[in-house]
Amino acid sequence: MFILLGVGYMLYRLKFLDDDSTRRLSNIVITVINPIVIFNAYQTDFKPELAKGLLYAMILAFSCQTVMVLIGKLAVRKKSENFRVERFAAGYSNCAFMGIPLVQAAFGAEGVFYLTAFITAFNVFMWTHGVILMSGQKQSPKSLLKILISPAIISIVLGLLFFLTGLRVPEIIGQPLNYLGAMNTPLAMIVSGATIAKAGLLSGVKNPRIYAVQSLKLLITPALLAAAVVPVELLGVSSLVVNTILIAAASPTASSTIMFSYKFGENERYASHHFAISTIASMATIPLIMALVKLLESIIAG
Repeated sequence: MFILLGVGYMLYRLKFLDDDSTRRLSNIVITVINPIVIFNAYQTDFKPELAKGLLYAMILAFSCQTVMVLIGKLAVRKKSENFRVERFAAGYSNCAFMGIPLVQAAFGAEGVFYLTAFITAFNVFMWTHGVILMSGQKQSPKSLLKILISPAIISIVLGLLFFLTGLRVPEIIGQPLNYLGAMNTPLAMIVSGATIAKAGLLSGVKNPRIYAVQSLKLLITPALLAAAVVPVELLGVSSLVVNTILIAAASPTASSTIMFSYKFGENERYASHHFAISTIASMATIPLIMALVKLLESIIAG
């Protein structure tokens, strides 16, 4: 994945990609490829243990997202010039764009199946709390409607329908969907690399505020969540569910931080620096968090 990130970086620097083409590729990943990967994850036989695991994943996902948002609010004070961007950067993970290829590589389709719970929580919070945070205004019915019609939520609803009823897409459709889903990791990493190249890292690297916020996002918050969530395995929750949710929570700052900064007139360049530095740093921090999870699991197991 790091090599693919480097390919995206070089493609932008060599001008094979520009701002417009990178944005278009990003939209393809978010609106087409990611939803297909989510839908494909539900193309499996209904099993009570899977349904039970998904319910646990939903509870953990909404709980973790709540904690992430609260920590961001408590840690980032309003006196900061870019406090809206910083709170968003600290509270929202790239759980789909980066989370899907990470979980897919680590746990396969079943991991993506449980990851849909976190993606649901992310979208609900982003289009409610996230809009209020970045706009400084109350939520509108139009924004609430976006929760229901976003491609990720539509794919989750359709996927659940197929999963619960036992429906399957015919192979002539299923095979192309599998081909498209396989594009997720390379395209997502290439776009991320191009976005990092676009951000112009030099001024961001020199900004100590970014390191403070990203230490919170990538290390402190995921470590606290791991300490709180891993013990639920004693209640019979699958370690796969727990690990999937924690990878999503430990993923780098959401690319939506940039999108929302553009939309609501915040500092989009500063948001880009958070995304870029967070994405690079996560290559080291996610393995550290997962090592902590394994340590906690071994302690609990005795």
